[in-house]
Amino acid sequence: MKSIASLAASSAVAVVLTLAGASSAWAGPVSVYESAPFQGITFTFTQVDADTLTFNISGTLGGDWSTAKYLGAFDLKDLGLNFSTVTAKVNGPGAVNLAGVNDQLSGANDMCTGGGSPPGGICFNISPDFPVNPMPMDLTYTIDFSAPLAITSSLGPHLQIAWLANAGDTKKVGNLYSENIALSSTGGTVPEPGSVPLAVVALALCAGASRLRRQA
Repeated sequence: MKSIASLAASSAVAVVLTLAGASSAWAGPVSVYESAPFQGITFTFTQVDADTLTFNISGTLGGDWSTAKYLGAFDLKDLGLNFSTVTAKVNGPGAVNLAGVNDQLSGANDMCTGGGSPPGGICFNISPDFPVNPMPMDLTYTIDFSAPLAITSSLGPHLQIAWLANAGDTKKVGNLYSENIALSSTGGTVPEPGSVPLAVVALALCAGASRLRRQA
C-alpha cells in the first residue's frame, strides 16, 4: 500500500509541476489606465495579458456630446506597436472580430479613412454605428493584437473617439477627445485560459494522494 501511495503522490506532484509550467505564459501585471470623467464619460483601458486590452466606456454623454446617439468609431495609438505590420481585432457592442485599420479619425471623417498617423495608430470603425441609448452606457470592448503591447506607463494609450447624432453620419458630434489616458493602477496577473480548471484537477490529485498515504 505504501508503494501505491508513494506512486500517487509522485504523479500528483508531476502533474502540478506540468500545469505550473503551462500556466506561466504571461507573468506581467494587470495594468489599468483610467481617464478623469470628460463630458460625463470615463474611459478605462486594462491590459489583461501581453497582447490584449479591454476598453470600457461608461457614463452619460454631456457637454458637446449631449446630442449624440451612436458610437461611430475610435482609434488608438501610443501602444508601442507598428501597425503597418501589426494587426488587431475588437469584439464588443456592435463589433464581432472587427479588424482595425492603420489610420485615424479626423474632425470631418469618422470612417477610419482620415489619412492619419501610420505606423503608430489603429482605427476601429463600428459598422453599423452602435446606439448608446438609454443612458448611462456601460460598453466594454476586448482588443486582441498580433504582437505584445509595449505601452509606456508614463504616457498611456492615446484615444480618439467619434460620437454621432444619427446612424450613418460621416461627421462626428463635438470633441474628438484626443487624449492620452494615464496609468491608474497595476497589480496581480491573469491566469492563462484553462489553467484554473487544470489547477483544480491537480489539487484533487494531491488530495487523493494524501488520503492514500493516510490509509497506508
